[in-house]
Amino acid sequence: MKTCVVLFGIIGVTLWGAPVWAESVPLKPGEYQVTAVTDASNGEAGKPDSRTRCVKEEHLANPAAVFNYYAVNGFQPNPSNKVLNVSIQGGKVSYDIEGVYAVTRVEGTVSSTGFAVVRKATPKGDHALSVTMKVDAKRTGDCPGK
Repeated sequence: MKTCVVLFGIIGVTLWGAPVWAESVPLKPGEYQVTAVTDASNGEAGKPDSRTRCVKEEHLANPAAVFNYYAVNGFQPNPSNKVLNVSIQGGKVSYDIEGVYAVTRVEGTVSSTGFAVVRKATPKGDHALSVTMKVDAKRTGDCPGK
């Protein structure tokens, strides 16, 4: 149980960063089926979790808001995190999020109708767990209410 608390603490701290880039995400706005699987460095593996999410035009200016599974739950960005080294080109995306307790590297692929990224959070402390989250999303149609 203690491992789960530490695991979710690292994930929560490293999820978002302040927008500091000019590149926008080349996804088509709409409803997406998003699936995530989390693994920890101690060998604990999570089960796939899937939810739907409406990706709006305004989300596309912030890669950390798009390539983040917890956005489906309304998670708010941590203003002290810094997003660095953003690259979105040729169907590939990568960037780093530097947080207080961990550095997260995000790498993957993106198209107009989906993405697949791996988010690897490496703690800054000696006794914390590294956490890897694989996030996949596929566009399923327009957002409800449109």
